[in-house]
Amino acid sequence: MKLAVIVDSTAYLLDEFAENPDVYQVDLAVQFNDGSVQIDTSNKQEVQSFYDKLQQSDHLPTTSQPPLGMYYELMDQLIETGYTHALFIVLSSQISGTYQTAHMVAEEYSDRLTTYVVDSKSASVVTEYLARATFIFKDEGQSFDEIVKNLEWLVGERQIYLMVDDLNNLVKGGRLKQSEALLGGLLRIRPLLYFDEAGEIKLFEKIRSDKRVYKRWLQLIDESIEKYPQGIHIALAHGDDYEGIEEVRQLISEHYPDHYIRVALLGPVVGTHTGRKSKGMGIFPNLERKEG
Repeated sequence: MKLAVIVDSTAYLLDEFAENPDVYQVDLAVQFNDGSVQIDTSNKQEVQSFYDKLQQSDHLPTTSQPPLGMYYELMDQLIETGYTHALFIVLSSQISGTYQTAHMVAEEYSDRLTTYVVDSKSASVVTEYLARATFIFKDEGQSFDEIVKNLEWLVGERQIYLMVDDLNNLVKGGRLKQSEALLGGLLRIRPLLYFDEAGEIKLFEKIRSDKRVYKRWLQLIDESIEKYPQGIHIALAHGDDYEGIEEVRQLISEHYPDHYIRVALLGPVVGTHTGRKSKGMGIFPNLERKEG
């Protein structure tokens, strides 16, 4: 089995993993009201420039999924290169049409490649984790069907929590209900959001301060450690808030010194909706000792 893994740009992959010759990426983009277009990226300087422009803009930019031609070009390339299997892992179908487009393309090429599209039901660190898991499962000798089954299991078990500095962008973009956003302003609380089972962004809990949010995150980690005896993986993501996310990372590391914590930067497409200074935490079951 010669397997290609295709992610979209909201995975914001680490460079060393993105350079894996079997990993491919299709790029989303952001267009501002002045007509300028920003290709999705995790490059530090480009991301900082994006957030600067976002803060100065009176209108929320629009996000667009990868062009159809990009998919076709990539699939043709995979066939020419000798791949037999192609696995797409994309951001939640509840917040983007990327999943539907990838599924359509996968169906069109199903007579030449064995394909499957995984709906991450979230984005960013989840997509990267699933992509990494794919190669671990493959190295274990699992079949394509077994890999898909285990990835879907991981999707069902993933937990993603968000703390957004300004909820208005999520509302304007149709990713959050107005009534849930009003809670932050009227009650002076920090709404803790999460990706639900379907991959929608919903209100998880109403919390009074950042410090209490972080304390709640520690409780959620404790609950996961108890639930998964094989251990867990913890990841953080942020919207150009290096100082703030480092504070969170240090706090978690003090409580769980044996855990490596992946920290990712949220690029333009996700950042359009979550804004600068947003923070997220992902919790996933460990892979190597998963049973069943």
